[in-house]
Amino acid sequence: MRSGVDALKMKRDQLIKESQSLLSDLKKRSGTEKKLEKAYRMLRLAYAAAGPDEMRKSSLLTMPLLTEIKVRSIIGVEIPEISTREFELATSPSLNAVVIAAARKFSEAIKEIMPLINSEAKFERIAEALADTIRKVNALEKIIVPDHEAAIKYIEEALEEDTLEEFLRVKEYRQIKEGE
Repeated sequence: MRSGVDALKMKRDQLIKESQSLLSDLKKRSGTEKKLEKAYRMLRLAYAAAGPDEMRKSSLLTMPLLTEIKVRSIIGVEIPEISTREFELATSPSLNAVVIAAARKFSEAIKEIMPLINSEAKFERIAEALADTIRKVNALEKIIVPDHEAAIKYIEEALEEDTLEEFLRVKEYRQIKEGE
């Protein structure tokens, strides 16, 4: 049972290291959000300048964002990884320059946000697994192992008492037999 607790402690420690390694990636979120905000501002400007028809036309020229999700396992924790093909806009001379600029801003923002999404998903899964592992370690250390150790001690004492009683019976039997 102790080896199970030790294994869970090693898993806990490794999950903590994995989560700490993601902190630098997660700190980039505010910068990425600012780029996304700029892209949305540019989109509003493009919509105001070009109008809804021009925006529909440009959306037809844009290649769809293709994603692929793979699941990886880190210390028994399944972590999704999303990869994307570049977000591209097939430009046309008839497109408004503001629309093209907005599409480029979104392309840049998406390129930056995808690694952040992967890091956040990985961090969330690791945090869930870490909380679960900590609960298990605490339950084992504070409840299950002490209860089992108390039960083992009780059984050992009962067996010793039974052995002593059996020894005394055998000794008494021998004395009775010798006295005959």
